[in-house]
Amino acid sequence: MRGAFQMKPSIYYACRLPVAAGGELVNFQHVAILRRKGWRAFALLDDGSKVAVPSRPYAVPMVQLGDAMVFQPDDVLVLPEITPPSAWEKFAALPCRKVMHNQNPYYTFQSFASMQALNAYGLAGGLCCSRFTAQMLGRLGTQLNWQVVRPFVLPVFAQGADKPKKRQVAFMPRKRPVDGMLLRQIFANLHPHLADVPWVEISNMARPQVAQVLGESQVFASLSHYEGLGLPPLEAMAAGSLVCGFDGQGGQEYATPDNGFWVADGDLEGFAHAVAKALELPAEEAQMRVLMGQATVSHYTESRFEQELELAWRTVLGDQCSDFMLPHPAGEAHAN
Repeated sequence: MRGAFQMKPSIYYACRLPVAAGGELVNFQHVAILRRKGWRAFALLDDGSKVAVPSRPYAVPMVQLGDAMVFQPDDVLVLPEITPPSAWEKFAALPCRKVMHNQNPYYTFQSFASMQALNAYGLAGGLCCSRFTAQMLGRLGTQLNWQVVRPFVLPVFAQGADKPKKRQVAFMPRKRPVDGMLLRQIFANLHPHLADVPWVEISNMARPQVAQVLGESQVFASLSHYEGLGLPPLEAMAAGSLVCGFDGQGGQEYATPDNGFWVADGDLEGFAHAVAKALELPAEEAQMRVLMGQATVSHYTESRFEQELELAWRTVLGDQCSDFMLPHPAGEAHAN
């Protein structure tokens, strides 16, 4: 815990353990990279977090939110867009500055009933995951100068890119379970000669397991829905799968006719035809599409993430940046 002797300001990212969603992992990645680059940053765990070594996604310093936690006026507390209104009210009483890390513009209203209320809160800055998110928030009326820090695709997904692919379809139905069920039924009826192609559900898997499934699958059926960016299609591209389906709105940032068989949101018949087309694509054309997908993923690297993250914080903090630096960089940050 932070004692009275430590007066230098710090950046605290609100985090939860165990990590249950990709956005939660990204918060730990922010802290890990900031530490590696020499910034005084911590993961701030809420009261509901269960701290156990196997659940730690990154070896970063963590502090527990509670009565013993003392914030200074120059500290920065980073809160996600899904923070409940009651928590925002509670944090308003703290003397530190607050920054929103918005990874999904559609979820912003879980925090504030209106953009007018968000503007009135007095945030010191905003980070977001994509240009799509920044632009949408701007259209909705936010007055923050949103700093875009795009997440990166973990290298583990590219490890299976060159492996032989099985004639199977990987899919992740968590956000659209009904669409996932209907898609398979419609596909089997529209293309009965492909009805025996296995569909492999990705659910409650660790990322190495997800990478293994994608690396073995010829096709990934994207059921993205109301995304700020949407990493799963990018992860599938990295693994060498052919991507079909919905871009989830946020995927407009990277979806092109060359890197996926994209269909209009809700068009399940078109989706089924796209999956069939991908399964029956000639090998040479399939390889060209895989290469286009991997070229897309090259814009979502850890090195670019580092650059955007550091630039974002230098913009938010301005001439106070040096106050947030550690005496020495904390070294490499690795995922468990």
